[in-house]
Amino acid sequence: MAKLKVWIRVVRPKFWLAGIPSIILGAAIAWYCAKTFNLTYFLLTLFGIIFAMVGCYTFNEYFDFRSRVDLVVKSEDVTPFSAGSRVLPEGLVKPSHVLKVGVVCWGFAFIIGVYLAYVRGILILALALAGFLAGAFYTAPPLKWAYRGLGEVFIGLTYGPLITLGSCYVQLPSLPLRLTLLSSLIPGILIAAVIWINQFPDYYADKEVGKRNLVVRIGREKSAKIYGLLLAAPYLLVVLGVLFRFFPVTALLVLGTVPLAYKNIALTRKYYDKPRKLIPALKGTVLLFVLTTLLLSAGFYFKGYVAALTSIKEW
Repeated sequence: MAKLKVWIRVVRPKFWLAGIPSIILGAAIAWYCAKTFNLTYFLLTLFGIIFAMVGCYTFNEYFDFRSRVDLVVKSEDVTPFSAGSRVLPEGLVKPSHVLKVGVVCWGFAFIIGVYLAYVRGILILALALAGFLAGAFYTAPPLKWAYRGLGEVFIGLTYGPLITLGSCYVQLPSLPLRLTLLSSLIPGILIAAVIWINQFPDYYADKEVGKRNLVVRIGREKSAKIYGLLLAAPYLLVVLGVLFRFFPVTALLVLGTVPLAYKNIALTRKYYDKPRKLIPALKGTVLLFVLTTLLLSAGFYFKGYVAALTSIKEW
């Protein structure tokens, strides 16, 4: 049981929430546009993304340990949302074993991707390859996106557009590209905000080992202001989308999370340099991402359901 608990820490199930809402969103868009939903394809997409996420987390765990960023971070800067799972600095697992688990998980993700590409279309492979390059090399050489100030962008693209497009495409190969892309920007921006604020506690450790992400490059005080813009952008996008009739009016359900966004912004402005006091904002940003994406999905599902009922009555 002790070993199992250690490996649960390594694969970080609670962080699987980073990918699941966007899968639901993609399926919701397919339902809204064509009243179609295939449970098998949905579950295969879900498991493929979970394997890919575990591959990302284990790779990042291994390479952050190798770079010493998880070793030099101060104990007072460690939070449940930053500094990794801590299993490697604590010597609970061999680094090589963590890396091997990552390779195996990426292998399973690849197998699922190939199958979905075979039964639904080659676009799945292109999206999967882009996701692999963005996620696996977040901290891994030679690309090391996080060190080049590109990590936030690539994570936003992966957990937003790539997953949403893929999830919609397996349900509906005649992909409604404009609607799906616009919708996917909402989880994409919000997951970038999650990564953004999670870098605040690691600021000094990242700076020491040369992990020059955007927060390190800009500084925490200015980054706190940009964080506020990241949280505001999805709401502006939804309101404009409804006004210009790209989104159904039910997409305005996302406005229900505005109070949470405001609270997160206020906490970050006040405690950007106090990692332990920032924990509620770290947790709140994850919650904001999940709830906003699910509410947007609910808006598409609800509008599609109403349209289907209307069609039946007219018939």
